[in-house]
Amino acid sequence: MKLTVLLGIVAVVAMVTALHEPIPPPPHKDLVGNARWIVKFSNVSILATHSSFLDGYPFAQNKDVADGLYNESLSSGVPIVYESYMATIAHDIKKDPRVTLTYSAEFTHFCQDKGLDNDDPRCGKVMLSGEMEAVTDESEITWAKYGMFARHPATSLWPPSHGFTFFKLNIKNIFALDFFGGATQHMNVTEYLNYKLDF
Repeated sequence: MKLTVLLGIVAVVAMVTALHEPIPPPPHKDLVGNARWIVKFSNVSILATHSSFLDGYPFAQNKDVADGLYNESLSSGVPIVYESYMATIAHDIKKDPRVTLTYSAEFTHFCQDKGLDNDDPRCGKVMLSGEMEAVTDESEITWAKYGMFARHPATSLWPPSHGFTFFKLNIKNIFALDFFGGATQHMNVTEYLNYKLDF
């Protein structure tokens, strides 16, 4: 009985520990690194589209995202979402693929651990803008499943009959902020994509 309880405690501690990021974000002067860190360790993002049912209005929803596994350094920096063609967002993307995905370090443990409010500039923000497209390459689909199904296990059980498909963002612009002094409105996309998170 005592062993069972002990193993249960160990399992809970392991789960809680795993939820925290394995490495801290880079220093604030490394804005590209911070942007990649936030995208890597966020499990959700806010996806804003041009609404297909509210003419002229933007429409935003929180979405599961994954950039590889949570506890390893492999990452692409490219947002991946898993969506049904029956969903509102899929209709929006079909009408106009231009979107913005918003990430905040508030979606990780960093800001809470540091006692930072979400609107504090030191609680980093990244807005990735571009065009969403369905993932069709088999190696990219394997990568998408690798991260999404591990970080959001329920998604692997969603019914195939609903037409769930992986979508990725073809990044055109990056807006980022991680400290006082104003945001970088046009981060170099190539530099962002080539950045390596090592741990």
